[in-house]
Amino acid sequence: MKKIFSLWVFLLVVSAGSAMAQTQSSHYKAAETLLLTMGSPKTIDDNLQQMLTMQMEQVPAMKAAEVEVRSFFSKYMNWDAVKGDLIKLYMDEFTEKELKELNAFYLTPVGKKMAQKQSVITMKSAQIGQAKVEPHMMELQQAIQNKMQGDN
Repeated sequence: MKKIFSLWVFLLVVSAGSAMAQTQSSHYKAAETLLLTMGSPKTIDDNLQQMLTMQMEQVPAMKAAEVEVRSFFSKYMNWDAVKGDLIKLYMDEFTEKELKELNAFYLTPVGKKMAQKQSVITMKSAQIGQAKVEPHMMELQQAIQNKMQGDN
């Protein structure tokens, strides 16, 4: 009787674990599908190239090593390198149901447009922020200097 009970408990644990693995697997697939629907592989590459171009403009000395810098970031910041981490991030932030609903949205015409425009919006938002802060950097530098000197 004890052996039968032990076998029953073992089967229950295994089947629960299997169900959890299937749920996690479908959750993983939902996150991956959403990221692909949103065009994340291309967006990641586009954003990376835009960021590097901006860096080359802001730090002209980097221009001499542009090929090496782009190669380095393309190697470590490509879709294959970040895919698993992004899927986990989306799984942590959204339920499987929410991921499927988001995917449905990104399959609509306005969702497709949103995915297409997201990197432009992100870049322009960063430029807006930079333009707002840049004229006041002396104020920040002065505040930091005063703090470090113990002035209040």
